[in-house]
Amino acid sequence: MRIAFGFDIFYPETNGVITSTINLARNLIDMGHEVYFFVPADKAFTDDVIENGIRIIRINALPTFIYKGIKIMPVWGWFLSKYFKKYHFDIIHNTSPWLMCMALNHAARRTHTPVLATHHTLIDDPNYIKYALKSDTLAKLARKPIWQILFIPFFELVWMATAPNQQTCDSVKAHMPNLDVRYVSNGIDISKFDDENCTNILPESIPESWVGRNTFLYVGRLGFEKALDVTIKAFSLAHKQIPDSKLIIVGQGPAQYELKEMVRDLGIRDSVLFTGLIPNKQVIESRIMKRVNSFVTASLSENQSMTIIEAICSGCPVICADVYNMTSLVDKDAGWYFQPSNPEDMSKKMVSALKNPELRDRKAENALRNRDLYDGKRVAQQFEDLYKELLRKKDEGFYVKNGKEKALYYNRNYT
Repeated sequence: MRIAFGFDIFYPETNGVITSTINLARNLIDMGHEVYFFVPADKAFTDDVIENGIRIIRINALPTFIYKGIKIMPVWGWFLSKYFKKYHFDIIHNTSPWLMCMALNHAARRTHTPVLATHHTLIDDPNYIKYALKSDTLAKLARKPIWQILFIPFFELVWMATAPNQQTCDSVKAHMPNLDVRYVSNGIDISKFDDENCTNILPESIPESWVGRNTFLYVGRLGFEKALDVTIKAFSLAHKQIPDSKLIIVGQGPAQYELKEMVRDLGIRDSVLFTGLIPNKQVIESRIMKRVNSFVTASLSENQSMTIIEAICSGCPVICADVYNMTSLVDKDAGWYFQPSNPEDMSKKMVSALKNPELRDRKAENALRNRDLYDGKRVAQQFEDLYKELLRKKDEGFYVKNGKEKALYYNRNYT
């Protein structure tokens, strides 16, 4: 099959959607398929082929101030027709409901190409809407209309949707009762966590003295939606009880300046290290996750966190909020749960992890037992089965909303 993925954010930005989709694409290529990525053009990323076989199609787009990496372009997709004519894609697989993927939806409808969409990011969460509206109040008010404005027009043009979280599947189905929605986990290359792929070399921005069983680690975007303010407040409380404890925060993002000010105001600058962005490969190969006490996150807006999956595969216990999208990943025997948005309760779990090394090590062993659940090869096989199912639907005459009329008009006038 010839499969094209659509992205609304891509390199030089990095995120879990990119990481998980690249892993999927690599496995699909190993299975004998051709893979193309439609990405917004960026002067800082000019590669034509990545990961030994993923072909890049860059589409001109205008930058915005909504969210770092988000760009705008026309949604009707006529400018994509030349690529559909040239490559004759069998499947379009979109990764977000924004403009690039919407344009691919329209182009696919005209050519009667099956579209699968994976609902990765909970954009209807007020923490995400706030980036565009710059107001907590407006973000909360916009949560319901965003489905009418953004999601429903997008999902009306896809043939099938997946999500890496059953609760998210249920949410999409509640808004789109006629849409076929399936649960499929994100996958990663679990072989990267084998001992022969380990360097034990720490990134330059992390001193050796900072890594040990008294250190907590966060890896991810420094965005307001990640609730890092809760994590920092919780660490500050734990640090008062255990003064030699440390917190390493890996990543960058729009909240980093406020977070650094918070650390300074709480008087814990000597115990919190902001490393900036570190390539995912370096984080994994250094085995830092295996060497620290625990991975910590207070986020409530994750769909399926790739960094938590990487922590689990590294044998690192996780301290997370007691909400479904976290507890569905982190077994209670592989981490600690705290009351959502409650730094006092989170700090108690941090102190417990520090004071009970044997318990911490048992949870680490239990985390490793779940590693195979996220094997990217298994996930790629699941998606291949879905692609084949969509092609059968095409043979049986399935069309999306107004798709038959669009395809007939296109074939009559443009082919």
